[in-house]
Amino acid sequence: MKYHALLLLILCMKTSFAQNLEEISVNFAVNDTINDAKVIEFANLLQTSLYALDTEFFLTNFDSESFAAKVLMNDEESLQNKDIRTFNKAFTDGFLKKFDVFPVKITQTIENKASYDVVNYYYDELEKKYHLLFRVYSDTDGLNYHDYQLNYVNKKFKIEDIYIYTTGEYLSDTIKQLYLINLPKTYLDDIDVNKNRLNTILFFYNYQKLIAQEKYKEAYDVLSNLEGDIKEQKVIYIMKIQVASVISEIYYMEAIDELLKKFPNDPSTQLMAVDYYVMLKNYNATMASLQALEIATSDTFIEYIRGNLAWEFNDYEGAEKAYKATMKEYPDFEAARLNLLYMYDEAKLFEACIEMLDTFVANGFYTKQDLINFIDDTKNELKNIPTAELYKQWKEKK
Repeated sequence: MKYHALLLLILCMKTSFAQNLEEISVNFAVNDTINDAKVIEFANLLQTSLYALDTEFFLTNFDSESFAAKVLMNDEESLQNKDIRTFNKAFTDGFLKKFDVFPVKITQTIENKASYDVVNYYYDELEKKYHLLFRVYSDTDGLNYHDYQLNYVNKKFKIEDIYIYTTGEYLSDTIKQLYLINLPKTYLDDIDVNKNRLNTILFFYNYQKLIAQEKYKEAYDVLSNLEGDIKEQKVIYIMKIQVASVISEIYYMEAIDELLKKFPNDPSTQLMAVDYYVMLKNYNATMASLQALEIATSDTFIEYIRGNLAWEFNDYEGAEKAYKATMKEYPDFEAARLNLLYMYDEAKLFEACIEMLDTFVANGFYTKQDLINFIDDTKNELKNIPTAELYKQWKEKK
């Protein structure tokens, strides 16, 4: 039950068409206590609906027009092309208007025992928009965050976009790639197309072709030899990490190292840095990255991850402190209690084990017989306490 390294989930690319954060929506929301309350209510309704495996609230409150504006090529030059206008309409009607892939994926992860909880909200002064931060966590896939960007339409908050920490980009940028790869080929033949834009589109086509052919080293070289502004985009570094992981561990570590040096203070980078330093077996750097992530997200649940990592590095004292803090903050979170028991068992701290068992019974988490059945079951991962003399005495005690 120890902490498993975080997984990179989506292969993605950010192009020269990415959203400009300096563009402020006309329908901006004022940062005041009234809107704070509305955002909190919105967050609770969204969370409740997703836990009920219901995507209707998400879809009803999804601002598809604003999202589409970030995805489609809708500048004056592009819209002069008839093929682009036709393709934009087809893409909007066939995909964006029926966009349920994302919320369905969330409900599927919840069905698979993942948690999906509101961490906090904040107001972005540059965008003039509110944001909601959700934490995604499961034992199998580890930790991730979804940062919802909210638009303000007709005095109502709506989901405009979602920034996903494990990809390091907004969902609109990820969908942009699906859009680009399906662009009409006649558009590429247009001699009036902006050269940088054409180069970006052609790069994407060529890169996807190499990946499809499993020519990962060639794909890595293409990424490494990019020129111009696109080379400095964070998602290019993430793409290198993804393809490098297939080539070798050395390439993989070098690619992560490049990302960390280029974007040392980015919250999504810190999430990846935790994984990186675990692989390097650098305990202090691991904890420093985790601390940076905690500061960036204000997420108290990170204390549980800290406990898992401390245990991973055999820092039993640090793990105990973190698990106890988690148990106090999240009394219904069973994994923290069980992990602490497993850790005590591994360290052969039998007195601490017995004290925990008594606490479990006193607090009504389990009955004594439930605990006995669990510990005596040979299918569990407890190695030492089942045969410990102290446990035998506890079991026989009335």
